[in-house]
Amino acid sequence: MGPDFRGPLQAAYAQLQLLLDPLGTVARRFERFGDVYRVQQGASHLYLFRHPDHIRDVLVTNAAAFDKQHTAFQRLSLVLGDALLTSDGDRWRRQRRLVQPAFARPRLVQYGVAMVEEAARTAEQLARMGSFDLSREMNALTLRIVTRTLFGQAFEESGETRAAMLALNRWFAMPPQLLRMLPGARRRFDRALATLDGVIEQLIAAKRRTLAEAATTSSDLLSALMNARDEAGEALSARELRDQLLTLYLAGHETTSHALTWTLYLLTQNPAASAKLHAELEGVLAGRLPTYEDLAALPYTEQVIKEALRLYPPVFLLPRHACEDTVVGPYRIAKGSEVVIWSYHTHRDPRFYPEPEQFRPERFAAEAEAARPKYAYLPFGAGQRACVGQMFAMIEAQIILATLLPRLRFEYAAARAPRTRTGVTLTPRGGMPMRARAAER
Repeated sequence: MGPDFRGPLQAAYAQLQLLLDPLGTVARRFERFGDVYRVQQGASHLYLFRHPDHIRDVLVTNAAAFDKQHTAFQRLSLVLGDALLTSDGDRWRRQRRLVQPAFARPRLVQYGVAMVEEAARTAEQLARMGSFDLSREMNALTLRIVTRTLFGQAFEESGETRAAMLALNRWFAMPPQLLRMLPGARRRFDRALATLDGVIEQLIAAKRRTLAEAATTSSDLLSALMNARDEAGEALSARELRDQLLTLYLAGHETTSHALTWTLYLLTQNPAASAKLHAELEGVLAGRLPTYEDLAALPYTEQVIKEALRLYPPVFLLPRHACEDTVVGPYRIAKGSEVVIWSYHTHRDPRFYPEPEQFRPERFAAEAEAARPKYAYLPFGAGQRACVGQMFAMIEAQIILATLLPRLRFEYAAARAPRTRTGVTLTPRGGMPMRARAAER
């Protein structure tokens, strides 16, 4: 049912394969062993799944048998603490209740105005720059949007902040055993974390000043978290507030920036899809800036984003830990076992996506979506622990594309296709070199 590593040398070689080519290594194992395979992990087992039926069992049907005490989340907790992404049980439910109102539809409509303004500003900047690293520029754009909409203040991405995020992504891509052998690895991790903590401290301090000076209360999420009280009347501790804000800061812009980067790259490689998308945008917008209300009339724009998320899901796997004995399909999973859902490989399974390497946004037309198993597509997870900000992310991505593409013509600026890097998220290794020029009117 899985690879049998006979001896330390074979185990070390397997670790090296995973380090050098994690996506390819896992793909080859699924090809050899089928939809499920198992790896001995100390005294327990690690189970890897890709089939929608098994995904449904882990995330929905038997979700209560799994928690987030997986070693991957334990490592992530070193950065995010015990926040919405990493917590369980009553603590998670309390945090979800605090955060959920910020993503209600009336708020999303309000956020749309800021999204358009920031995207239009970026279009002007990129036209002047000519050549740039698209991943960096999308990161800066989505960071401005999340701090403006969720935190109620302007914030510009600095080189130091981006370097810290890249350092953390590299750190999470390394196996713990290897990190212990690398000189200075922990020091670089601590320095990157201190940089991000400093950003959060700045945001909180600025908000406190604003609230102290304002005659009226603010309705953004940061203000709500600072004013929140539990059943006993207690406010969030300084640590709880820090953990929540850092989670929202990273998850609220990092994943969307990667989604946009991959989407724009794929459009440069697929002229027919690009032409169809431009035609839709011109037909609906006729050169004006988009609004939230326009999104319902831009179905192909949404399909383009969904197809890019299929091929390059920023969150490319979902780890879980069995907190009790349970079953997944016909497989008995013992308490203490770890589980990983490889959504990246689910998304590229030819049983659900014929010619899966091809970029075909039409796969996400309504009738095509309805014909596929429900859990064959999960860029935002599934079940009650699905991403609370998925509507925010999709609206943001649609608005940004609808703002940038009528104003710019993009051209991929490297001789070879980009390679992926697997860390906390799926990123283009070394950035995404791109050129852009103003569109002729």
